[in-house]
Amino acid sequence: MKVTISTLLLVFSFLALTGCSKATTPQQADIAVFDQFLSENPISSINPSIDIASIYQPGDPLFESVLYIQRNLWAEAKKQLEPMAKNQNPDAKFWLASITWGTGIKNNPIAKKLYMESAEQGNPYAALFFSPKNDICRMYFPNECSDKWTKKAQKLFAEKAKTGDVRAVYYSTTLKPDLTHKEYIDAVIQSAEKHYYYPLVEYANTIINEDKPNKNMEAMAVDLLNYARFNNFVPAIDALGDYEAKHNRLHSEEMKRLDEQGLKLGSNISWRGYRIESLHDDSLTETQKYIAAKATELFNGDDFGISFTHPPKEKDALIAANKKAQEKADSVKKVIYIDGAHVPEG
Repeated sequence: MKVTISTLLLVFSFLALTGCSKATTPQQADIAVFDQFLSENPISSINPSIDIASIYQPGDPLFESVLYIQRNLWAEAKKQLEPMAKNQNPDAKFWLASITWGTGIKNNPIAKKLYMESAEQGNPYAALFFSPKNDICRMYFPNECSDKWTKKAQKLFAEKAKTGDVRAVYYSTTLKPDLTHKEYIDAVIQSAEKHYYYPLVEYANTIINEDKPNKNMEAMAVDLLNYARFNNFVPAIDALGDYEAKHNRLHSEEMKRLDEQGLKLGSNISWRGYRIESLHDDSLTETQKYIAAKATELFNGDDFGISFTHPPKEKDALIAANKKAQEKADSVKKVIYIDGAHVPEG
């Protein structure tokens, strides 16, 4: 397991590679642009259907493997990815590398080899991993980081963009060395219109994570996060939950709504909150607390709460409790929201 650096979902985000520049810095003039976008795409309640631009759909060869990664079930993902990687699947190599680096000194060279092969075989995210702007590359593979990989990634994204790949369209645009602010904002909006909400969430997070954000900009950022949240995008739900916590509203009605939605959609943060709250809820029986802890373990491997519960002693009661826990875990929607630019660190 890699070292955790945040209580939120940890992602290897390419915002660090495309952001922190004049072109991508939020500006006051953006308010009018996003106000128009929100007025043309009104939504004020949770969409009953889930329509996000997932990188893989059920039935795709990598769907289950990447869903396992999203849920921090890396051992299961590794079992599925290794045979595909051996069969020279460049995308499988990328995902396998993503859950290999940082897991041990002996594993880092393996991850580097997988990333290199994946990049050479056409995976743009693997190529971008070796960008000199990527802190992870500089930390683990400093001799391999080069601008040539950024250029290769941009070229690969440009080729994929011709097929209509929404992520490729976004990154082929934002990786341009002469990117303008207008081009960046247009790319963010166009991505959201095609149900790829990560750029919108990253833009909003840049604002709300400032120590003292401008109030008007902050209000706009929250509106943008709610737009993505109402469209069932988990990273937006997590960001809004963090925003509530930042303002000491851990037990607000809004936080309860966010946690409820996050549980249904597979937010690891919401599930951890569910496990913690259940253990401290005196209104629950010991069996109910066990079911909550067991369901969390089944969902994403988080078994921390099990040792603090008292499972039923009767065999039939234990079987019934485990069945309810499994049903709770199975009720989560199987939708992938991570992608090659946003890989959980576990």
